[in-house]
Formats: sequence, structure tokens, C-alpha cells
Amino acid sequence: MPASTGLDAEILIVGGGHTGLFLACALARAGFEPLVVDPGAPERALPPFDGRNLALLRSTEEAARRLDLWAHLRQVVCPVDTVEVDERPGGARVVYRASEIDGRPFAFGVEHAALRNALLDAFRARLGTGRWIRGELADFVREDGAIRARLSDGRELRVRLLVGCDGRESRVRALAGIGVRRWSYPQAALAFVVGHERSHRHTIREWLRPGGPLALLPLPGRLTGVTWVEPEERARELAGLSEASLLSRLSLESEGVLGALRLESGVGVWPLSAHHAERYVAPRIALVGDAAHGVHPIHAQGFNMAVADAVALAEVLARARRLGRDPGTPDVLLAYDRGRRSANARRIWMTDTLARIFSSELPLLQPLRSGILMLLAGLPPLRRLAATHGMTLR
Repeated sequence: MPASTGLDAEILIVGGGHTGLFLACALARAGFEPLVVDPGAPERALPPFDGRNLALLRSTEEAARRLDLWAHLRQVVCPVDTVEVDERPGGARVVYRASEIDGRPFAFGVEHAALRNALLDAFRARLGTGRWIRGELADFVREDGAIRARLSDGRELRVRLLVGCDGRESRVRALAGIGVRRWSYPQAALAFVVGHERSHRHTIREWLRPGGPLALLPLPGRLTGVTWVEPEERARELAGLSEASLLSRLSLESEGVLGALRLESGVGVWPLSAHHAERYVAPRIALVGDAAHGVHPIHAQGFNMAVADAVALAEVLARARRLGRDPGTPDVLLAYDRGRRSANARRIWMTDTLARIFSSELPLLQPLRSGILMLLAGLPPLRRLAATHGMTLR
């Protein structure tokens, strides 16, 4: 921005994780030069990683292609052509095949840190490290036509719009006085990466069990990401086992589909909860990704919802820019809130419902679980509809 404006930037993004980096790249593609503030340095993570992994749904792939980010991401992802879902103890089973729809991958498996490294490379290529400020947001004040953000070391930044991409415990959300509804699940997820003897066949395998789902996500090479949900005490017990004992239990639970296993990452334990902000915007403030919402991992929605947020906000701000509008004005930001909050509320409701149905030990729900999968297995048009809805966020 020209010095005469008195601004350090039009947009300041708080948080340099996956969501903040994706949003920064989307804004740069639209002609903005946002600043990112984050406590860490803009450096790539090095192995061994913490074991977290996630699926990029087709809508996220399409967004990355439109924004010229896919060249960075495709190097670290593995396409998913088949999804196999088994219900226990009823034994119902449904298989989704990309060949039954249009032949394109349903999703792409990626290791958590590898994804951030790829997005960081894209950020550096598009904006350079000069747009990264190492620091923490302390507070902010609104001024005429701007917002002044103060960092914990006393530095101040004057911008038109402050965007919170700073996670579930968002400092931006708290300072803006935006309330949040929270709820927890009596579960935790173990996350780790395994190497294996047999090919994963580009197939997600998921077992829906009363204690929680167990999902195997294909990663590049002969690697697979494991997300294993159990009651929290049980999850911590499993994480404390020796490598041999843990992998033996995993092989038993996954019916030995991958053959001999070896551990390729740390084993993380993540208590599960969900939340939804009362609103996504305030005067000169917007929330994106986990700062606005969080979900149970049963349906691989979390980061994909954040990407949809980032794309929507970038589009709203680009439209305002073309019209010569201030990006921080209420009517501009309300367009983003209206477009995303209701869509995310539906996804949160869907995910929460699935988690409660398929992770309950109530015997009365077992016929319902089996019936849902049997219906999908027996009706190809319904199965295709479910697959299309699951892989595309709008």
C-alpha cells in the first residue's frame, strides 16, 4: 500500500497455519498483498511428523486448481479412487467407486505437516517472506476507516480488515466479542502414519464401530494415515503401548488389509469436540476455518470447510475491490457471513448426527446403522448422490 494511505496493509491475517496460508494465497491471486502474523517462523516442518493426516475433498482440489496452487499440492497428495465403509458389529458394507461417477478421484490423502509445507512454499512463491510477521496479536482498536492491531511486543499494524485464522481458541474471536457454542464428545482420536507390506490401492477404508470410527487414508507411496477414534481413556491406553503392540491391535481392528505394518510417525492423541461461532464477522473482523467452526473427524470435513470459507471470503473481497469498496465495511463482510455460516451449520449438523449414530453403543441404534449402509449399498443412484455430496462443499 502507498505510504500516504497510512496503512501497513489492507488485510492482516492472524494465523499462519493451513487456513491462513491458503487464504493468503487466495487473496494474492485476487490482487491483494495481505500480511500474515504468526508466532512461528515461516519454515518448513521436518520429519518425524506428528502423525496427523487429512483428506482433501474434490471441492478443495478444484479450488486449489483455480487458484494455481495445485502444482504445489499435487506433489504431496495421494488420489483416492475407492471408499470402503464397514459397520460393526452388524456387518453392513458399502463401497463407493469413482468409476461409478466420473472416474475422477473422490479425494486426496495428505500428511498434515506435508500439506503445510506445500502451502508455505506456495505462500513464499506468491508473496515472499516479507509479508510474514513473527509475533502474536495482543489486542486491537477500531479507528476511522481502519483497525489498529497491537502485537505482544508493542508493534502496531494499521489495516482495513483483520482476519482470524488462529484456530479453535481464536484470539481474534475473543477480542471481537464473538460468542461460540461448544460441545464435546467422550472420545479421542489417535493419529499416526504407517508403512505397510500391501498396496493401499488408493482406497479409504473405514470401520464404523460403537467406540468410534477407524479410518485408513492412503498417502503417497506405501504409506497410510490412521485416524482411530476410541473413548478417551481407551485411546490414551492404546497410545501408551509399545510399537509392536499398537500395530498388532491395529492389524486386528483393520482385518490385516495392509499386511505387515511399521510405524512411520509419532502417535498423537486428540480429544474430540466441536464448536460454532455465533457469527463470522464483526466490524472490520472476519473469522475463517477453525476460528469459526470445528467438527468431529468422522466425515473429513474440517479443513475442507476452511478452504470453502477462504475461497468465499476472497471472492467477496475481490468483488468489493473491483467496485472500489472498503473491504472492512459491514455490508461487504455480511455477504461472507450469509454465504458461509448457514452452509457450515448444515455440515456441522450432518457430521454431528453421523458421529452420534455411528459411535453410539446403544443397541437400539445398531439396526439403524446397518440399515443406512444397506440402503446405500443397494441403491446406486442414492450411493452416487451421497458420494457427490460428501466430496463437494459449496
